[in-house]
Amino acid sequence: MEEVKIISIKSDIFDRKRDLIFHPNFLEFDDNDRIDGNSTKFEKESIAKFKFGIKWLNGYAFTFGRVYCIDIEDQNGKQIKLRLKSFYGINLKSLSKKFVAIVDGLQDYYFDDISRKYLQDFSSNIRFKINNIEYDHQGINFKNNSIPWEDLQTKNYRNYFSLSSKSDRKKYILVDYMNDWNGTVIYSVTRKILMDKGLYIQN
Repeated sequence: MEEVKIISIKSDIFDRKRDLIFHPNFLEFDDNDRIDGNSTKFEKESIAKFKFGIKWLNGYAFTFGRVYCIDIEDQNGKQIKLRLKSFYGINLKSLSKKFVAIVDGLQDYYFDDISRKYLQDFSSNIRFKINNIEYDHQGINFKNNSIPWEDLQTKNYRNYFSLSSKSDRKKYILVDYMNDWNGTVIYSVTRKILMDKGLYIQN
């Protein structure tokens, strides 16, 4: 991505507009409470992981709102936290579109390249680890379990996906986009490896 993309964010109806800047070389967010304060800026090379999802706001008898959550973290553990809040359906459609646009922007500007780096490592027969899942040319390894590529299947759901064994249903791992870092990277890398091996089955 060569062009600069700016998305204006209001956490809620009482907050001021804050710019989230997607640049080919950095990510910047105006998260300072002072308009003239310093924004948080991550150089592209320092961006390490992100997660996203929806938190529901429940009352005694009904759901009265939702919070769209996106967290980005750099290699030093510093975070940018984005929250888009809708109460009683106010601005729901516009916030939903903005949430999708932000997640897509993070993928396009930063995390697709991270996925490509892992795939290059795989092509070079370099073992690597994403979260607690280890990848090598035999298959994946996690929690004292191993699944060969020929036995691995993926299933994608709305908020999470699973990596599991075709032959042993007890061997599986769930990846939650809201709570697990780099869920989209894990999904993209695993799916591309399976596709290249002619083993991917779309569900």
